[in-house]
Amino acid sequence: MSLQKSNKRRGAAWEIDLADFFMEKGLNAQRLPRAGRNDIGDVFVPGVNGIYVVEAKAPRRDGRIDLSGWVREAEIEAENYRIAKRLQLAPVPLVIIKASNKGVGEAYVVQ
Repeated sequence: MSLQKSNKRRGAAWEIDLADFFMEKGLNAQRLPRAGRNDIGDVFVPGVNGIYVVEAKAPRRDGRIDLSGWVREAEIEAENYRIAKRLQLAPVPLVIIKASNKGVGEAYVVQ
């Protein structure tokens, strides 16, 4: 199996874990479909204080992160979500980063 497929598989598992975590907390979260160039995020979460579009990141095996790039990606995808769903306001963009060897509840959330 190629490294790219392995990374995609890890990323998809992380997205599923996040959506499941939010649903276990009573939120009607849903994993979002891939939309190519006009991606609308990885997970949608309606919350008490608004709606959120999550960019889920499981860092590469070397541990490198691109925080500013990932935040920008989340902002673009939240705007894409707004356009796709014809909303007046974009959802709040979040980046949720998997902590190495930790559960979902110990992930890093960046806004």
